[in-house]
Parts: sequence; structure tokens; C-alpha cells
Amino acid sequence: MTEEAQGRQDEPERSPLRPNTLLANVNAVSSTFANTDLSHSVLTQVRFFNSRLHHSNFEGASFDGSDLDGATFTGCSLRGVELINCDVDRLVINGINVGNLLRMLHGTPGGL
Repeated sequence: MTEEAQGRQDEPERSPLRPNTLLANVNAVSSTFANTDLSHSVLTQVRFFNSRLHHSNFEGASFDGSDLDGATFTGCSLRGVELINCDVDRLVINGINVGNLLRMLHGTPGGL
């Protein structure tokens, strides 16, 4: 194997998705996304139900009307994330059930 081929083999596989992408009406149920850069992208009516997203960048991304139920984000950039009118029941961040904390704080049943 040539040095160039060996170098390509050692690099992590990159997703075909690129920053500033528009994804609409995508069904990615039980999928895995790794090393994906979706920064500043718009994701509308996207289903990531029970999916794994790891080592990916979602900085400045917008999820409109999307389903993230049961999804796991590991080692991802979620800087500047804002949740508006979202169901956060059972939302866990670093082992802390934030959904329960918000429900106790605001007295609301599972939403913001």
C-alpha cells in the first residue's frame, strides 16, 4: 500500500453532508451520523428518532418541526442551542434530567 493510500485509510470517514445544508422531510430513524458538519444548516421535518449522532457539529443549526425522540448526541457541538416550544420530557444532559428540572421550575408537564 502506498503512503498516500495509507494516509487516506487512517483518516476518519467524512459524511457527504456539508455546512449550511437544507434538509427537509428526511426520515433518518435509527441512523448513525459521525463526524458530520451540519453547522448553520436548516433541518425541517427531519426524524432522527432513536438515532446516534456523534462527533458532529450542529453549531447554529435550526431543527424546525423535527423529531429527536430517543436520539443520542455524543461529543457534539451544540453551542448556542435554543429550544423554543419543545417537548423536553426526559431530556438528559450529562446525566442530569433537565426535563424534570424544568417541569419542577415552571410547573409545566414536559414542555418549555
